[in-house]
Amino acid sequence: MWNLNSHLIGFSAGLSLLFAWGEFLRKNATGQTKVQGLLFLFAAMFQAHTFFTCTGIYQSFPHLYLTHLPFTACIGALLKRYFAELWDESPKRNQFSFWELVPAVIVIALMIPFYISSADEKIAIHTNYLKEGVPLIFQITILIAVSPIFYAAFYVFSNMARYIRLERFKKSAHLRLVGIVVGIGAFSSLIGIYTLFFHQRHGLEIVSTFIALLLIGVYLLRQKSPELWGEVQRIVIEEKKYQTSQLGGFNLETLQNQLRQLMEVEKIYRDESINLEKLAKEMDLSEHQLSEYLNLHQKRSFFHLVNHYRIREAKELFSLHPDRNILTIAYDVGFPSKSTFYDAFKREVGTSPSDYRKSLGT
Repeated sequence: MWNLNSHLIGFSAGLSLLFAWGEFLRKNATGQTKVQGLLFLFAAMFQAHTFFTCTGIYQSFPHLYLTHLPFTACIGALLKRYFAELWDESPKRNQFSFWELVPAVIVIALMIPFYISSADEKIAIHTNYLKEGVPLIFQITILIAVSPIFYAAFYVFSNMARYIRLERFKKSAHLRLVGIVVGIGAFSSLIGIYTLFFHQRHGLEIVSTFIALLLIGVYLLRQKSPELWGEVQRIVIEEKKYQTSQLGGFNLETLQNQLRQLMEVEKIYRDESINLEKLAKEMDLSEHQLSEYLNLHQKRSFFHLVNHYRIREAKELFSLHPDRNILTIAYDVGFPSKSTFYDAFKREVGTSPSDYRKSLGT
């Protein structure tokens, strides 16, 4: 019987197949792209199997029944390989190991008697377990097939806990989306296991409905945030740097506020003898810690930072005091010499101080 759920599941199967096709046809496909394509392909196979089962179409193609199981057993390993791009910088991260393929091999071995049975036998077996429950051998086989998905979810969440600070996770919608996608996948598998062992007839349909909604959500996410993966990867790289740095015990927001207070309120840059050591002492940091903070989180060196604030105030003074001597302003904002001021100003603004003042029309 066709219903809304079966239409949704059938649609998601086609959508997932289109995703897979798009990944495989992409120019300059990487290992990551191929893994993503296989994930969509195997998801399409799973959804198509549920669609055929729920609608009774499988009776016209009985030899296709349960052929998705060995591929389902590979989904967990694929998920792990996919997310390994985030945590593992090894060039072999997208290669399967022998042990990751063992579940699929076991599934094939257990299912061979069913696969080689006749069409009438397959239909009879399915009809019988709809009434009496799934046979034990099938329960064990399906459990083996979906178990790697739980391992993949554990891998993703354990690495998130290892590399991502809780405060960063709360602030990043991209990280939360990754967690939601993986969480829904694991939750769907858990529902499948529960319904499998408690003989719920519509368990497979429930699981596929969750997966259908997940695939549609993935489609919408790809449309809204095409750079989602790149953004998550950037965050992870930053977090890994943070954890291996000497700033692990410091709150970055507090450091930012300290620096802003010193520069914008106290205007410590006006001291022409200011150096990295003095500024570090003001912030209760070592020189190395301050240098790392400026380079990684302010994206500029100490001298670029100080000169930026000096030039910003110089530009304000040019506008407020058009008759004031340029060199006097340079000394007032902390530059030790005329040449240093002119060189820094031209690098920052792109023109000389005198030309900039003329452009103001004052």
